[in-house]
Amino acid sequence: MTLTEIGAIILGGGAGYFIIDKLVSGSGKGPSGGSNAGGPLPQSPAPSPEERKVPWHEVLGVAPNASRDEINLAYKRLMSQYHPDRVATAGPELRELAERKSKEINVAYDESLRQR
Repeated sequence: MTLTEIGAIILGGGAGYFIIDKLVSGSGKGPSGGSNAGGPLPQSPAPSPEERKVPWHEVLGVAPNASRDEINLAYKRLMSQYHPDRVATAGPELRELAERKSKEINVAYDESLRQR
């Protein structure tokens, strides 16, 4: 590997990190396209799973008439993917996202059990 290739890898990694950091943190330019001198815009809190009113079968990714086994498999698959403990060492943004998603999955699973 040449010195040029190593430099390109380091530069690309740094640029990628910067871009992802700006996208995740939401900082940067405001909605008008100008700089946001007053600090970051206040973000409205994300709606809770109950407020979103997404049907439980869409959250779990199953058909509305899915069997209990299909629902259980979908729940286990999603929770293994989004469980907050899986991202415990990741950044706070990913942990928060995992917590919100796992709450949404749990609400959908509970609703599916109530309707069955």
